[in-house]
Amino acid sequence: MGDDGSPSRRRHWWPQTVRLRLTIIATLVFAITIGAAAFGLVKLVRTNLVERIHETNQQQLDVLQAQINRGDLSPQPDTFCVQQSSGRVRCIPVPPDRSGYEEAQRQVNTQVGRITIVAQQSLAQVDRTVNSVRDVLLFAVPAMILLVALAAWYFTGRALRPVEAIRVEAESITGATIDRRVPEPETDDEVGRLARTMNAMLDRLEASSRQQRQFVSNASHELRSPLASIRTNLEVALRNPQGTDWRAVANRALIEDVRMEDTVSELLDLARLDEASGPEPLETLPEIDLDELVHDDTEHDRRVPIDTARVSAGRVHGRRDQLTRLVRNLLDNAARHANTQVAVGLITDDEDSSVELTVDDDGPGIPPDDRERVFDRFTRLDDGRARDAGGLGLGLAMVKAITEYHGGTVTIDDAPLGGARLVVRLPAA
Repeated sequence: MGDDGSPSRRRHWWPQTVRLRLTIIATLVFAITIGAAAFGLVKLVRTNLVERIHETNQQQLDVLQAQINRGDLSPQPDTFCVQQSSGRVRCIPVPPDRSGYEEAQRQVNTQVGRITIVAQQSLAQVDRTVNSVRDVLLFAVPAMILLVALAAWYFTGRALRPVEAIRVEAESITGATIDRRVPEPETDDEVGRLARTMNAMLDRLEASSRQQRQFVSNASHELRSPLASIRTNLEVALRNPQGTDWRAVANRALIEDVRMEDTVSELLDLARLDEASGPEPLETLPEIDLDELVHDDTEHDRRVPIDTARVSAGRVHGRRDQLTRLVRNLLDNAARHANTQVAVGLITDDEDSSVELTVDDDGPGIPPDDRERVFDRFTRLDDGRARDAGGLGLGLAMVKAITEYHGGTVTIDDAPLGGARLVVRLPAA
């Protein structure tokens, strides 16, 4: 803990900027590599030069031995015959010190006994050559390391410049300026993909923020309307308390209260579905007879009859309360817009292991351009904006949320009855 009670930050000796870290790493790697290469080069040069001298010495020994075998050379025992660089052979007593030379020896049997012949060359030229190479490398290696460090610093800065531009722009984006976007490089590298991913994320955040503001505005309006209606009824009644039918006032207040309670309930249900991380594993959910839910809901009185002749058995995994709400919302929506009838169908498709629920009505239908929009919250089409016809605009939004939560899809098509057909497909149990 720090002195102010906050957790103390770890202090690292390692540089905190990516540019400096990459420069140091690249320089160290190059320095180690070029240093090892320089050491190996010096060693290789010396080894090659010494091997060439050794090969030359062997050739000289062959010449000496041939001369001795022909009798051209008659050395004495315990002598040291040397083939010099000029080609002249000199036989001397064995010298005690032969350091500084690369030599090759061979034992040869002669008429005077066994003698040692030697070919040798001085290593002074080798040492001078190796020293020259070492001197060049002592200057060249540090210069190359410095050059690599400068190049790494420069090119790392160029590569990270778009990242810094993205960071600066992202830091300046707030809730009030969420419409702004980070600059996108024209390249298709990691930085370009990062910028495009961030802009796509900002698009989603902006859409979510816009949807949230619209949702709050619509929810406030929907909750304010019943409250205003209740208040108006009470104020009118209180102006003439003696001549007011208080039972009628109470009934109207209860109706508005129920409508407000339904709105709050649907908003809470939608919020819970929004907070869910995604569809639950189907095998963890209980099996539900969807046809049973359909038949149970059709027993409720509605203003138009509901035909269930095409409802067959269908079992799905899911939550009973949510699927019950899904069926009720679909039938309520169809009955609200139907002219004379609603037809429900339920079949199990064994080919793709799905259960298909269809709800048809003979109402005005839904134009193709509006078939996605009707699933948005508080959306009511122009011909259904009246409260007694359009509802609150949450029913189909709830249908879509529940369907997706159960791993299914919901679509809209034209109904054989002439109105709209809503099709919900869920995985079969």
